[in-house]
Parts: sequence; C-alpha cells; structure tokens
Amino acid sequence: MFTTKEIWEAGRAALGLSSTPASATPSVVAPPPAAAQAATQPDVFDPAAFGFEPRTYRVHFKNGLSGEYDGAALATAFPFDASQIQAVEPIEDVGKGQVA
Repeated sequence: MFTTKEIWEAGRAALGLSSTPASATPSVVAPPPAAAQAATQPDVFDPAAFGFEPRTYRVHFKNGLSGEYDGAALATAFPFDASQIQAVEPIEDVGKGQVA
C-alpha cells in the first residue's frame, strides 16, 4: 500500500514537476479602482466627479438597459462598473437630450 503523499509525489515526478508544492497564493492582479480607470480612459463614467444629489437618476448602461436609482445611495457607494455606464441623468431630464 502507498500513502496519498507517496502517490502524489510519484505522479509529480512522472510528469517532471518539482517535488516542492506550488504556491498556495494565486498571482491575480486586482483591477484598478473606478477613479483610476476613468483617468486612463476618458470615455469611462466617473461617479466621484458627477456630484449626485438626493433625487432619482436614470442610469443608462452600454448594453442598452437602464434603471432608476436614488442619488443619495449612488453618491455613497456606486454599485456599478463605471466602464459599463453610457449616461446618467436626473429623472426629470429623461428624454430632453441632456445626458451627462
């Protein structure tokens, strides 16, 4: 009988891999914050620079969808990917062509 560790090491040796285990921490690069993305990509919406007020806003997404959201909540924590925002406008201005 072989132990699990012996089988594991034999398999790694048969594949020509080193006998030392691989690093447990993956090397993943975190995406840049929305503010940094907006600075590097001029067509990206910058929620920090928009200046939300406590009223209802319509958020238009690049995929064609849109929704109405409270400005006070959006000012505190913008829950969307800024690169996917096409336009944001106060609900009173919807359809008037004043898209920011």
